[in-house]
Formats: sequence, structure tokens, C-alpha cells
Amino acid sequence: MARYRHMLALDVTHEFYGGTAMPGLRYVPTVETAALMAREGLLLRATAAGMELWQEQAQQADAQRSGEPWQLAIDVHASDALMRFYTAWPEAGYLPLVPGDARAVQLLRAVVQPAPQAADGRGGGNDRPVFWIDIACRPQAVAQPHQPVLPWRIALQAGKVHWKYFFSGGLAAKQLSIIDLDASPSEPGLSFARSPLAATRDGTAYLSAVPLPMRNAPQQRLQLRDEGMAGRVLIKRLPNANIEKVGKERDLNGQSMIVAEIYVHQ
Repeated sequence: MARYRHMLALDVTHEFYGGTAMPGLRYVPTVETAALMAREGLLLRATAAGMELWQEQAQQADAQRSGEPWQLAIDVHASDALMRFYTAWPEAGYLPLVPGDARAVQLLRAVVQPAPQAADGRGGGNDRPVFWIDIACRPQAVAQPHQPVLPWRIALQAGKVHWKYFFSGGLAAKQLSIIDLDASPSEPGLSFARSPLAATRDGTAYLSAVPLPMRNAPQQRLQLRDEGMAGRVLIKRLPNANIEKVGKERDLNGQSMIVAEIYVHQ
């Protein structure tokens, strides 16, 4: 039975999940990388947090003596079709790697780049990669082969959207105020201003002053009060945003922006 040595570990985290591991990812080597892996006795294994690279020990000594670098290209697919939307891909198209273990391989270059969408604008899902990982590394001698290999990490960031509350019914006629219960003298918290664009003729809307990072489970604690009644509490906890309910509108400068829409009728 072949024995393998752990060469490289890579974790993928996402701000959308609070900086924890991004679930539902599938790592597929390109045809060229699959051929290289077969020649070098390499094995790619998915983990709960990302992926690992192992090498058959019978071929490791030859690889270390040759000193030839490995060019590894991995297509990354996501089970969540919305991942492309809630990820803040950098304008340059590249994401850095957080340093990890360099005992088994010398990392020469690492590039993380979003894959282009389909011609019809669709992206994500299992059928198309969401992003690519390109790694250039060189195997090297391992002083302590039985120690766990510390992972390198890709820290994906979440895109930001403004939160917009739409109020209808009896609430629309009141002088409303949205209060951030987590605000303090040192942390002002979130603030909302009345928006001229409401969903209905008799409704009213309030827009967050700044965009907020998207989250799968937002932790904001917002309360609705009636300023015309000495700040009387109308709703103890307002619902938080849902990324599946988004729209577009223009700010005061005419720039298009994405808003997370939250509808409250009372």
C-alpha cells in the first residue's frame, strides 16, 4: 500500500460566514494539473476547511532532487449559486494568501482569481467554477515529517450593501427612528435616514448611511421607535436583511447601488 506525505494545506474562509470555512466548495484540478499530479505521485484531498496536497513517499526524494517547481491550477466550484454575488472580488482580480506552513513545499507564487461568468450572466453552481487557484511551489526536505502541516489560508471578503427598510400600514404615518442597540459612546453604530424612494404611494423607506458586509446570519440588533411619541418603542427587534431580497437604486450622486430590501407592515 502506497504511503503519502502531507505537502500542502489550504483553507478557504469567508467573511459572509463570519470568517469561518466556506462550505460547499469542490476543488477540481485542470487537465494539465491532473497530468502533473499523476507524474509526481500527488494526491489532492478535500477537507472540511479546504484542500490538501499529498505526495507518494516513493517519488518524493526524486522530486526534491530535481528541484522542478509544480504549477498547480485548481478550479473551485460552489454549491451556493449566490457566492459570486456576495463575495467582494477585488478589482485587480487577485486575492492574497495568508501565510502558512513552508516546511514541505516552498511557495513561489499563489494567485486566486474569480472565474468569468457564463455568457448569459449566470455564475456559480456546480457546473461552472466560481474562482481559480493557481499555485507555483517547489518540494523541499521535511525536517519533521510527522508534524501536522499548518494550512495557508484564502480569506474571502463579503460584498457590502445598504440596508433599506420599507414601512407600510400605520407605521408609514409616524415619525420613525431606527436605533442600533449595540451603539455606544465609542461606537456610534448604524444610522438610517429617510429615503425619497418608497415601495408604495402611502409607504415610507429608510436607508442605512453606510453599506454593510453581507452575512448569512446578520447579528445587528435594531429597534424601531416613534420620535413623535417621545421615542416610544414600536418594534423591539426589526428583521435583519436577507441577501435573497435585493434591489437597485441610485444615490444622491446618481450612482447605482445595491440595497437589501426589508419590508415591514404594521
